[in-house]
Amino acid sequence: MRFIGLLAVLLGWSLLAQAESLDTVQVPVDGRGDAQRQDALAEGLEQMLVRLSGQRDVLNEAVASEAASRLDRWVTRYDYNTLDDGSSALQARYDVNGLMAFMAEQGASVWGMPRPRVLLWLVEQGAGRGEMVVDGHPLYAQLVAQAQRRGLTLVIPKWDSEDLGRLNVADIRGRFDQQLRDASSRYPHELIAAAVLYQGEPATVSWRVLKDKSTLEDGREKTENDEEAVTALIDRVTDQLAARYAVKGAVSDLRTLLVVDQVDQLQDWFTLQQFLAGLSGMRRASLVQASGTTLTFGLDFSASDEQLRNLLELSPQLRACPDPAVAGPQWHYCWR
Repeated sequence: MRFIGLLAVLLGWSLLAQAESLDTVQVPVDGRGDAQRQDALAEGLEQMLVRLSGQRDVLNEAVASEAASRLDRWVTRYDYNTLDDGSSALQARYDVNGLMAFMAEQGASVWGMPRPRVLLWLVEQGAGRGEMVVDGHPLYAQLVAQAQRRGLTLVIPKWDSEDLGRLNVADIRGRFDQQLRDASSRYPHELIAAAVLYQGEPATVSWRVLKDKSTLEDGREKTENDEEAVTALIDRVTDQLAARYAVKGAVSDLRTLLVVDQVDQLQDWFTLQQFLAGLSGMRRASLVQASGTTLTFGLDFSASDEQLRNLLELSPQLRACPDPAVAGPQWHYCWR
């Protein structure tokens, strides 16, 4: 019992750290009066609704107007910053957990934590052999800002000598996925995105999202310029991931029993419990039984089995065991 209590404490700290990565927005302002502040806070709330639902059209739903009518309820603090160009911005922090609970109650989609880390290899083709968009590239700041706007957890490669020894830009254009996976192995990630931006009129960006040896999503976007192409890339990738991982479900009395074998370390227990409890739509993940290296959890999940299995795929340690799955509401996984 002491161990389970320790898990609960550590879990609370960890989920708080994840929530803090989503809770802050920065909105440009042309003054610091009451009217400008309220307008900026309302705009920030709209960004939060899009970020936490994963869907841009959430602003057309009733939940958006309902949330806006309670604006002061969601703002936990705000301050003003002076930007590098001398202009001002209001930086506001919102109650992420309260907003997600409110959105779920209103029947809106909720994309909670944990969110998959997406390792992005983006090539700007240009007129030469192509250049990787990494720190120092003219499009890097746009890339980071747009990912933050949508709440997409990006990992940007270093593109140093180690990367260059395993991968070149032609491999990304040519879809040589083995080289891509080899180069990606040094970075923490759950998903890999490979994209090529072709300059021109229009600018075009082609992209794919990979998990293990499979392509989850792909697309091709045309825009007026490179900056808009980066925005379109982030929007489309985020839209597709949110459609896969965000949860919109009704309350159910059903409970899934998840049996996980080969969990033999204290840290593994904590990691598994942390992962399950933090999934979008997970109302409760209770440890029902511990026998040797086998743990059985009761999962009170608010949406479909398919959505739950999609979310379980986000764990790099969980895999469906090679034996046939147990029939009925009991699932059999192994820890690796």
